[in-house]
Amino acid sequence: MVVKEYNSARAFLDDYESVLIEHEPVSQLVLYSAYHCYRDQVTDNALFGAVLEEENIYLIFCNVMPYNLVIYVEKSDNILQSSIALADFFAKNHITINGLNTKYDLCQSFVEQYKKYVSCTFVEKLGLDIMEIRQVNEVKPVDGAYRLALPEEAKLVAEWMIEFQMEALTSEMDYEAALQKATKLIEEGKIHFYEDIEQKVVSMAVAARKLAHGIAITYVFTPEEYRGKGYAAANIYYLSKELLEQGYEFCTIFVDKKNPLSFRAYEKVGYKVVDSVYEYKVVPT
Repeated sequence: MVVKEYNSARAFLDDYESVLIEHEPVSQLVLYSAYHCYRDQVTDNALFGAVLEEENIYLIFCNVMPYNLVIYVEKSDNILQSSIALADFFAKNHITINGLNTKYDLCQSFVEQYKKYVSCTFVEKLGLDIMEIRQVNEVKPVDGAYRLALPEEAKLVAEWMIEFQMEALTSEMDYEAALQKATKLIEEGKIHFYEDIEQKVVSMAVAARKLAHGIAITYVFTPEEYRGKGYAAANIYYLSKELLEQGYEFCTIFVDKKNPLSFRAYEKVGYKVVDSVYEYKVVPT
């Protein structure tokens, strides 16, 4: 097996965009990174590539610093051999990685091989189900109102984004950076709120990651005192319905495997699991 590398996102997309689009909800992290680097002309610390054997494509990856190495599995056979080839490539070429996002069995084999060359520890952070919806179920959401966030609500959005980062992703986010991001997303009409019958904002969701044919919903957050009342499900119901009616073929959400309440809420709306990924962080020793 050989590793074919690209420093140009455009050249990478020319060769692999059609392959990635065939399973877009699953390959979305690699695909979105390539689109982002191509659109913003990012060339520094951005590496794309694939693990190949003759005409067979086994793995497709991107390593855009400071983010994790993301690996999409095109062929599930020969996972061990392809992961060894990729781990050898990164280790022997002294290419820094901050973490790893891919299927569980691939994580295990990559980590085992990589640690033969590099003194480090991989710490598991998250196990996530990738859920997809193409048609919304006819359900009756809890009473309330669905609307866009307003410019004067940027501080609230920033606070909720920080809480989401700490709670769901176990990572921190600088307040000024969060406020800047919140302001931009509100201006772009991407932040969606749900209000209860007393017109108090009780849930948030962001339609942030636009793909070739679909869109990913993230920053799904409800303050603890309003959880378990159906507000997040209502927000996701109306947002997913709106996005599909706008012409997106599908919506996706990444759901923590340790959060069965969210899983069941999205499932009721019409979301289905299409795959799962795990996230590991690298800790040098």
